Amino acid sequence: MTQEELKAQEEAFWNSPLDEEERSYEDNAEKLVSAPEWVGKSLREAAKNPPTVHYSERQVKKPVTFRMDVADMDRIKQMAMEQGLQYQSLVGSILHRYAMGTLVDITEARKVFVAR
Repeated sequence: MTQEELKAQEEAFWNSPLDEEERSYEDNAEKLVSAPEWVGKSLREAAKNPPTVHYSERQVKKPVTFRMDVADMDRIKQMAMEQGLQYQSLVGSILHRYAMGTLVDITEARKVFVAR
């Protein structure tokens, strides 16, 4: 990709319309507060030192069977379809992030960044 194409792509990104969540942040910007320094430090440290899983270890897959509520399964399938994923991949991703301790509850995360 040429420099001109990269510049055009970047300009298109910054000039694209805001989605609903982005508009909400924009409309409520005066209510937002800076996160405590320890939060930023913790996030920067996590970014520098991500959990290490060797690629060869991740190749070993084990089939599992479990029961879950039909409504939950339907919602997961819908979410996977919206993201262009197979639902098994989404479930596997969720379980992997939970196992690695990186699954974040967005409601709890917003509490850190939004003034009450």
